[in-house]
Amino acid sequence: MPDKKFLFVFGGAFLLIVALIWWGLGEDQAKDDPAAIVYYYGEGCPHCKTINEFLEENKVSEKVSFEKKEVWGNKTNARELDRRAQACKVSPEGMGVPFVYGGDGRCYIGEPDVRKFFSEKAGIDLSSGEKKE
Repeated sequence: MPDKKFLFVFGGAFLLIVALIWWGLGEDQAKDDPAAIVYYYGEGCPHCKTINEFLEENKVSEKVSFEKKEVWGNKTNARELDRRAQACKVSPEGMGVPFVYGGDGRCYIGEPDVRKFFSEKAGIDLSSGEKKE
């Protein structure tokens, strides 16, 4: 009969290996919702800061449903951004933040395009900064 200590160590090691495999597979297996609008930004990015201020000042999140994901410090979000950019046929040289996956299969890159995208979705007139009637 095997030693109880051996069984305990073996069982613990087995559970640890299974947990690590499950966690590792699950991280990249997350399904991207093709209809979801996702705003990708980098913490410390000056253009993203400008967009973040625009979103807050205009209460865009109250008018448009979207997810906000940081990519410079979060590898999972960065990989998701890479997949979205590839789906939009954006070359690595043309990719950066701020970046929006528009939920319609289109991508918007850079401060002017991202601001315009959210303005149109939220009904904000960029010339006056006020909501369109």
